[in-house]
Amino acid sequence: MKPIFLAFTLFVGLVCRVTAQFSTYGSPPVTNYSKSDYHAGNQNWSAVQDSRGVVYVGNNKGILEFDGVRWNLYPLPNRTIVRSLAIAEDGVIYVGGQDELGYLAEAEDGTPNYVSLAANVPEAFRSFEDVWETFPTPDGIFFCTQRMAFLWKEGHMELIPPVERFDGFFQLRGQAYFRDTRQGLLAWNGRELAPVPGGGPFKDEVIAAILPYQAGQALLVSARKGLFLMDEQGIRPWPVEASRFLTQYRAFCAIELSSGNFAVGTTSNGVLVMDREGRPLTHLNTSNGLQNNTILRAYQDRSRNLWLGLDNGIDHVALSAPFSVISSEQGVEGTGYTSIVHDGMLYLGTNQGLFSTRWRQQKDPFALPRFQMVEGTKGQVWSLKEVEGQLIICHHEGLFYLDNGRAAPFSPVKGAWAFEVLEAYPDYAVAGAYTGLYLFEKQGRGSSGPRWKFIRKLEGFDESARVFEQDKDGNIWISHAYKGLYRVRLDMDKQRIEETAFFNAQQGLPTDLFINVSEIRGELLFTTPKGVYYFDRESAQFREHEELSALIGSGKAVHRILEDELGNIWFSAGEEFGLIKVEEQGVFNNVRLLYFNAVQDILVDGFEYVFSPGPNSVFIATESGFIQYVPPVEEDQQEQFQALVRSVSVIRSGERRAWGGSNGGAASSASDKPVFSYRDNSLRFAFAAPFFEENKKLQYRYILEGFDQGWSDWSGQVYKDYTNLPYGDYTFRAQARNAYAALSDIASYTFTIKPPWYLTLGAKIGYGLIGLLLIVGFFQYSTRRLEKQKEALQAQQVRELEQREAAHRQEVEQSEEEIIRLRNEKLKADIEHKTTELASATMHLVQKGEILLEIKDSLNKLLPYMGPENKSMVTQLIRAINEDIRLDGYWEQFELYFDQVHVNFLKRLRESYPVLTPKDQKLCAYLRMNLSTKEIAPLMNISVRGVEISRYRLRKKLGLDTDENLTEFLMEL
Repeated sequence: MKPIFLAFTLFVGLVCRVTAQFSTYGSPPVTNYSKSDYHAGNQNWSAVQDSRGVVYVGNNKGILEFDGVRWNLYPLPNRTIVRSLAIAEDGVIYVGGQDELGYLAEAEDGTPNYVSLAANVPEAFRSFEDVWETFPTPDGIFFCTQRMAFLWKEGHMELIPPVERFDGFFQLRGQAYFRDTRQGLLAWNGRELAPVPGGGPFKDEVIAAILPYQAGQALLVSARKGLFLMDEQGIRPWPVEASRFLTQYRAFCAIELSSGNFAVGTTSNGVLVMDREGRPLTHLNTSNGLQNNTILRAYQDRSRNLWLGLDNGIDHVALSAPFSVISSEQGVEGTGYTSIVHDGMLYLGTNQGLFSTRWRQQKDPFALPRFQMVEGTKGQVWSLKEVEGQLIICHHEGLFYLDNGRAAPFSPVKGAWAFEVLEAYPDYAVAGAYTGLYLFEKQGRGSSGPRWKFIRKLEGFDESARVFEQDKDGNIWISHAYKGLYRVRLDMDKQRIEETAFFNAQQGLPTDLFINVSEIRGELLFTTPKGVYYFDRESAQFREHEELSALIGSGKAVHRILEDELGNIWFSAGEEFGLIKVEEQGVFNNVRLLYFNAVQDILVDGFEYVFSPGPNSVFIATESGFIQYVPPVEEDQQEQFQALVRSVSVIRSGERRAWGGSNGGAASSASDKPVFSYRDNSLRFAFAAPFFEENKKLQYRYILEGFDQGWSDWSGQVYKDYTNLPYGDYTFRAQARNAYAALSDIASYTFTIKPPWYLTLGAKIGYGLIGLLLIVGFFQYSTRRLEKQKEALQAQQVRELEQREAAHRQEVEQSEEEIIRLRNEKLKADIEHKTTELASATMHLVQKGEILLEIKDSLNKLLPYMGPENKSMVTQLIRAINEDIRLDGYWEQFELYFDQVHVNFLKRLRESYPVLTPKDQKLCAYLRMNLSTKEIAPLMNISVRGVEISRYRLRKKLGLDTDENLTEFLMEL
């Protein structure tokens, strides 16, 4: 598809019906569809539109269906050309092919299905070749071939033969007409073909169409002889301008338009639109948008736009659009920036140069104006200004004036944005340039107008001055998109800048960026990212302009506002481009708000520009040049359009169409509701809206009720996939929004996804039985398990009892062992105590013996010196001492006590070593008592040396080695 021009929005919900016959410098928007778009044959012979808005085209390869998004092809059973299509009052589409005729019905999957009626034709007449025309009448449906006309009514096929051969078929006000090559023009009266008065001569002249005209009259369009008027009196030529054109180019088809005008398609020069007076209005051919000059069929859709079946493609012509495109084919190159009408010429300035053509008040449909580049203007043209009859050109290369059709420079200033005469000093002008403001003085006049002399650059301001305006006090306000707003006051006596003031958010502006200044109704207004403002001189603050902000939208980002020559206000705000059409000059409370939203996408951002040379024409600069807006004479409510669910497909393991969208998507009753198996719970919904003006700008939203929480965002997506949907009931809904911001009707598709097999009734019954068995089995299992648990518990209790008994026994044994240990410790302590006492007693005896021996020795020494009496007494005393120191008498008692303490040590010693003498035994006892050699000596009444000798002898008797300790041996015995 090749969009020659973007269609535009006029009012939200409004569209033009009749356009003023004012001169247009471009062509209606045309959209081309080539065979690469619709993937079928070159030639397209017929077209109809159903009640939903879907368009059907008869093509060389079958029936094309177009919903604004997708092209579908439905071939005939014999794969022949579809020459004709017609739609009856009941909405059934009838089809005429080659040796084939029938109608479209809905297949089980919802797609269009061709039903042949050829079997109702008598077999002898079934080779009837091409059905060139099909149309409904009160008598039935006519299928027209050159050999025979077939009338289908109430299941019966009637045959209407020609006199010689049919070569033209027409339907006018419910009556069928035929051109016979012998009889001329004939009319079907319900019983037979009857000659039409004055129709005889047309046996040799091909008729392209017969169209309704005035009451009792018809317009007959012949192929080669132009136009005729037909009534009861006969047929006569209609010598009008359009007729003269059609005598040069063979007419092939024609239709009456809803406006009352006529569209005539030719075989070699496109299509001509004429009014009811035969005056040409619009002529379209390959030079201004069509793909091909051979028009095989013209059809007007319910949006009042024109479909053209071509010899090579399909074209959609937006006749209802109030816009025309000034294209590069007319000589205008580049992006548009400025325009003006000057001295009978229309000038358009672009980034490629300045282009001109003659300004015309009357439209010539056969000759679109050609533009020529003005000599010396190649390059960027920023603005145009007419000053006292002289055209000033502000150019990237500097300032020029128009002199005898060529641009002449008059300033050394480079990069001139704009040129304005100072209102307070009309002999002076200021140019805004890339690097500041430059002053010029008027000095006389030349052949083309005033002579302007460059004076100087105004020092003190070096910023770019692209957009500037003068206020009532003579100040110059300059807006800078990235820095803010400046106010410059001039001192013209000294020809310099007296004061420069800078304004930003501190003075009430909502931001410092993207401020633009415009003069509206003699007042300076400032557009900002948050609305329209004005400067209150009393408070020196900026305040929001309540009236304009209310109309445009308070707080909305306003890029530019411009006032045209008629006092209307154009605005670019957000994603909207519109017009505040003032019905009463000087007030804002009697206005109409018109929107051209689709234009917003092609405006030059930051350089929005409109120019109105009069009440019937507005030029708008765009990225690709210019468009011209001609206000409509009448306005009519736009017909509501529909969104359609076009198909539903299962996307499990590929894509399988489940429903073709033929009935618009809504199930008529609960019994019609589609049901999908659970295996098919992944679905793709394709949707569209058959709105063909700017159909690429259609946006959609959708919701799956029963699954989605809310509507989706608007987008250009034309299908939606849902995967793994749970079972249940759903309704898919889709809605479209066109470039006019109008909403379509909501399309819906209601369906059910069955539960999976494991959730069906049979499965649930099975689950119940299985559950019952499981319960019984579980009960039995639980019983056995409880019994086992009981047995295990009893065994565990026995084990625990045994463990407790074993633990008790162990505790008893440990207690007994503890008692024994304590008893042994007590015995050991007693033994140690007795041993200590025994050792103490023994030592006491030793000490006693030593003392007695000392006393004895002393007495023996005194005895010689004593008298007899004393001597006798001392002798007795010595005798008593001797008795007392005899230790042998105490040994038996010592041995008794010693064995008690040391567990019969001496007894065991005698038994183990019988060779030991009593003396040896005593030594062993003293050593067991851990007495030292020195302590043992007096007890044994021997010397220490004697004790050592006795120890040595004892070791030998005990059989001890030299490295064995005698005392330790006796301790362990």
